[in-house]
Amino acid sequence: MCGIAGLFDMRRALGDGPGTLNAMRACLRHRGPDDAGTLWHARDALGLAHARLSVIDLSPAGHQPMESASGRYAIAFNGEVYNAPALATELAAAGARWRGHSDTEVMLAAIEAWGLRAALTRFAGMFAFALHDRHERCLHLARDRMGIKPLHYTWVGDEQAGTFAFASELKALLQVPGFRRTIDTDAVAGFFAHACVPGNDCVWTGVRKVAPGHSLRVDLTTGVTTTSCWWNALEIAAANSAQPLTCDETEATDRLETLLQRVVGECLVSDVPIGAFLSGGIDSTTVAAIARAGGAGSLRAFTVGFDEAAFDERAIARDTARDLGVQLVELRATTETLLECVPRMAEVFDEPFADSSQLPTYLISRLTREHATVALSGDGGDEVFGGYHRHVFAHNGWPRLRRFPRPVRQAAAVAARALSPHAWDALHATLKPLLPRRLRVGRAGDRVHKWASMLHAATERDAYEQVTAPRAALADALRLSAPGAGWWNDAAATRLPDFLRRMQFMDQTGYLVDDALVKVDRASMASGLEVRVPLLDHRLVEFAWSLPAQMKVRHGRGKWLLRQVLARHLHTQALIAPKAGFGVPLESWLRGPLRSWGGDLLASRRVAQDPLLDAAGVSRMWNGLMRGESGHVHQMWSILMYVAWAERWRPTS
Repeated sequence: MCGIAGLFDMRRALGDGPGTLNAMRACLRHRGPDDAGTLWHARDALGLAHARLSVIDLSPAGHQPMESASGRYAIAFNGEVYNAPALATELAAAGARWRGHSDTEVMLAAIEAWGLRAALTRFAGMFAFALHDRHERCLHLARDRMGIKPLHYTWVGDEQAGTFAFASELKALLQVPGFRRTIDTDAVAGFFAHACVPGNDCVWTGVRKVAPGHSLRVDLTTGVTTTSCWWNALEIAAANSAQPLTCDETEATDRLETLLQRVVGECLVSDVPIGAFLSGGIDSTTVAAIARAGGAGSLRAFTVGFDEAAFDERAIARDTARDLGVQLVELRATTETLLECVPRMAEVFDEPFADSSQLPTYLISRLTREHATVALSGDGGDEVFGGYHRHVFAHNGWPRLRRFPRPVRQAAAVAARALSPHAWDALHATLKPLLPRRLRVGRAGDRVHKWASMLHAATERDAYEQVTAPRAALADALRLSAPGAGWWNDAAATRLPDFLRRMQFMDQTGYLVDDALVKVDRASMASGLEVRVPLLDHRLVEFAWSLPAQMKVRHGRGKWLLRQVLARHLHTQALIAPKAGFGVPLESWLRGPLRSWGGDLLASRRVAQDPLLDAAGVSRMWNGLMRGESGHVHQMWSILMYVAWAERWRPTS
């Protein structure tokens, strides 16, 4: 895992191109603390930079940027190609010879042998890379199918006539002379709707992200850029949904288990120690169980918890670790830890980001890095196998509820919202012994209010946007006219056969890419930790799209087939425990240990002068939260994270 950056000066007028390249690389050293390199090609005025976290082939033979055997290509690569050993065997049979055993060298040989597009379709893993083709005088940027690894790009100066720059993180682009720190207000509007910047836009005007499953070609003689899609998520989802699996449940479980064993086994290949995140939930437990069964005997697991019982999963993680036979390392998030890490968030996330689970993700990454360089994670299981409560609603609730007239549904929603989330939590605690196990959920009040939002909706799109962008209460605190881009995809809504699959697609291509994977990448790489996400391997994703709905959601619970696999390896509370998520006690933190930090931040000159904020509205929201009013804590966190970001990165407008 690494950080990459580079630039191409169309006018040959940048001045000290290699010096700028070194400055960009230095900004990414946290992503790759073990080695660093740059490669400047004077004829094409193009440079590649690399900051390396050494995981596969720790020798100098793994150094990057790396040139191909023929000298035609040079690459700066971030990520891992897990099937590189199999590809290396195939390429060696065709005559390839190896200097080392890095996956980077295998990628270059594959591109030379098969061409870029064909090679991309053969790679299984997570990656973002820049490839300089010296023969055709062009630059290629490419990103993995699921968007696990990031890659941003922009023209500094005139498009096709200035400096083309790219990097794993935005902070490196700021080092290019002439870069303008002008805010894209549509991107910020999207941030306030979703707690992250959605889509391929970025907070800085003119900066874009390479889309998942896409590549970008820059002609180094004309500056013309062209994009192409080499893995189409919608085509994959539609084609596999149209041909659902027809075997019985035992065979389906066998097939999923075999595929998991292959994918997780490939993810265990490493020249450095590997650990695993373990929350005690289905996803992380399944990954750890398969890894343990596959021979990872010395695997260590890591978990983080809080003093507030509703947010603390350490007890179930202990039970799971004991049943798996793995050593569990725990971190308790103390007030001191919190006060130390929260101010770091604006540096770690150099674009506004306000998913509060960023905090435990950062903490567990930092803890894991003390013992291992690589960690396995269960991220993606909800999106791929239908694990969110909204997926259960889409499959079970929506088809029934939509039969009722909308006024009836609206009345029910109003009634549900008559009680605050805290009141619902208290009622749920009283009734919990009488409820079926699947309804004994954590943070019941928040869930009731989300379901009420969906009840109120007139269409599937409304229902989805209500539950994924519930931050409309921010309107009084903002001066933004545009609502911000959403994740709903009309083409997917037309082509996919039911609301469950439609919702899963929006989650996989929207929330997962823009929120969950950004969170994991930035929080882990800030500590120099590589996180591998086997449940997002494209072979698993394509298989999951072929599953009938009843193999995902059954008996009011999601991830049915994944649970069947786990049941073969583990008989523990993890199989029956309600979904908890990776939440944090944000409300009590803001009223308690973070109160001074938040108050000081909102009292800054930035809030009064920021053209996108209404200072009086922000003050009212903060004061209401401090008085004990609930319901807007996540909106308040979005404002705090935006202000902290703006204080750190100093936009000019």
